[in-house]
Amino acid sequence: MRRSVASLLLSLAAALAFAQPVPSVDCVPGAPGCEPLRIRGDAPYILPNGKPSPFSGFADPCLRRDPEDGTLVLAYSWPHFIFEGKEHIPGVSLKYAVSKDEGRTWEHRGILWEPEARSNPARSGMPGLLDHETISFWPVREGEATRWFAARLNYFVPRSGGYAARPNDSFHISVTEADSFAGLMKARDWSRLGGSLTHPAWKAYALVPPELKGAYFFWNEPSVLYEGGRLYLILVAFVYQGADPDMPRNEVFVYSTLLEGRPSSWVWEYEGRLVSSADARELGGQRLSQTEVTRGTDGRLLLLATPDDWVPGLRDFNHKGTVILEIESLERSALRRDAEGRLVVLGRITASDAGPLGSAAASYDPSSATGVLLTRRKKDAGTLTAEIWTTGLRP
Repeated sequence: MRRSVASLLLSLAAALAFAQPVPSVDCVPGAPGCEPLRIRGDAPYILPNGKPSPFSGFADPCLRRDPEDGTLVLAYSWPHFIFEGKEHIPGVSLKYAVSKDEGRTWEHRGILWEPEARSNPARSGMPGLLDHETISFWPVREGEATRWFAARLNYFVPRSGGYAARPNDSFHISVTEADSFAGLMKARDWSRLGGSLTHPAWKAYALVPPELKGAYFFWNEPSVLYEGGRLYLILVAFVYQGADPDMPRNEVFVYSTLLEGRPSSWVWEYEGRLVSSADARELGGQRLSQTEVTRGTDGRLLLLATPDDWVPGLRDFNHKGTVILEIESLERSALRRDAEGRLVVLGRITASDAGPLGSAAASYDPSSATGVLLTRRKKDAGTLTAEIWTTGLRP
């Protein structure tokens, strides 16, 4: 049977679209559009003796435009040490900066949340810090009012042992809202969410998708987006089998809520699995992590994520830059695929000069002149330093 001219043209268009190279950036010094983001009034942490700190920098960006005044708002993690006499413990503050010139210059405005000195409620008498990092936020303009939603990761860092001794059962996610971005730091009511590993003492409601029934996991790297009257929460499951991650089950899931009542009363509904381990393998990793959901220049839903591998010899994850995907639907939890059944990849960002543990964690707002922001890091057994870089890539 002859194919119609229209059918042939559609097939040709699909083939040509697939043949287009994926926009990519190797974000190294000297690459066009790639340079460190400077924040006036802030700098990486330095040690009390004035020497550079092995735990410092800017990381985990989240970039959004304020719908009220048009300024760009950037939240980021600020790693540092907290000293008690000669002893010190690693902590992470969440800070923010603003730009009034489309992201060309930035001014530090304050601290959203700092580490909280406290004891671990799951282990009586264990002193340390409750740390907050990996913030995601989303503003919504409704008539004359603006609502801001935010999610962050929380975990306990014991005074003895530091980051390597963080208990898996302390990891949980907090979600809240406010009528301004600065109002988020004053929020006192939170929706607290945990995985099957999260200890009840943290008073977090356990979200367990059917795919992870019986698995031992905690949630990590939250991302939020408001659409159609619902707040969507995208979460990465860190599943463990003994002391090692069970990488094939480290997948990405979606929940949503109707925002009825206070955040602590929100009811979260399961929307499905957004990224499977098969999707991750297609993109060159054992899983996808460091997720962010945002909008592209044409309004399409995008997923920024990092293909990861577990490196047994280093007892850590190798972050392979950032891949930019198109989301078909959050309600149906589906990534878009082309006519050939392949994931639609809109861009890739790498840092070829990164060490064996790589670089990752990206954010994007289509109105920013920075393009996608990427966290470049140096990490080994005794060092974690990071910078946020512009890339110029605008999917």
